[in-house]
Amino acid sequence: MSKAKIKELSTQQQIDIVRDKLLDVMEDVQNEVNVPNFIYGALYTITELTYDTAPNPIQAQLLINQAIMAHLEHREDIDKDPYIKKLKKGKK
Repeated sequence: MSKAKIKELSTQQQIDIVRDKLLDVMEDVQNEVNVPNFIYGALYTITELTYDTAPNPIQAQLLINQAIMAHLEHREDIDKDPYIKKLKKGKK
């Protein structure tokens, strides 16, 4: 990855950008890749990036676990989640 200067955005704003871009990719490939395979591919790639960029395997594991725990702690009603609605868009 390039060391280009990152815009002065909050951590949450940066996370939101990444989430939105991943959802856009999913929408782009939804007619070519089914959801479980997309998720597996995305998780595999993210896990690979995490282990390749973390200072050590323990830090990589902690980062992955922290992301899962943050999601579980802040998750509300799945039917009200705007990101889930975006994924379901186009499904009949």
